[in-house]
Amino acid sequence: MTRPIHLLTTAALLGLCGCVINPPRVAPSVMDLTGFCADAQQVIAGTPLRPENVVHSDYDAFVLSKPEVRPLRTEQYVWYEDEARTQPRMISCKMKTADHIATEYGAGEVRGEGLCADINRRTLERVLESMSAAERRQLAFQGGRNVVFDAEERTTEGPVWLAPYAFAYIGEDGALHLKARAMRNDWLDPRYAQSPARFKGTRYCHLVAPQYLARLLRGEVAPPKP
Repeated sequence: MTRPIHLLTTAALLGLCGCVINPPRVAPSVMDLTGFCADAQQVIAGTPLRPENVVHSDYDAFVLSKPEVRPLRTEQYVWYEDEARTQPRMISCKMKTADHIATEYGAGEVRGEGLCADINRRTLERVLESMSAAERRQLAFQGGRNVVFDAEERTTEGPVWLAPYAFAYIGEDGALHLKARAMRNDWLDPRYAQSPARFKGTRYCHLVAPQYLARLLRGEVAPPKP
């Protein structure tokens, strides 16, 4: 007797159709830093192109690294609060400028050059989205609403970009301030026409780690005053 089709097992159904059923894609957790700088590249250039993201554990290797436009590649280094490297604090991303991506892939692949602060803003949104309403009501800084995104500190020089600075602090207004330091050397900037290609089209950001931002909002750590 033939069994009704609705009683067939999943394995039998796969055998009948000769197909593979892929489970729905689950969005990565905001605390998963594997592709953080790839996400940052897509945000800051407004591009659907997904770069390869190289995560460096060695600081010197990160300093010497350069992002690439084809294949599109970003470089990432995570700074930690503790020597055991269990509490991410700040993330440094080396990315490509929007004008370099547009030159290589076409103007329709970017929306224009954004700000490092746009990435910090997105990190705050994702951190808050990861919490329940009850958790958000318990947060400092008015439940995460009293956060100010300072204008980015911009330089064109790598050593200046790498120098330590206060990227998160409590201002005199009582708000939590997030300040990104950026390096930007546009691909089409005539000042760099004679510069080696690897030094052009570079867009670097120091950014707050989502783990550290969550700890700040929960009152588990206190940032210094500027």
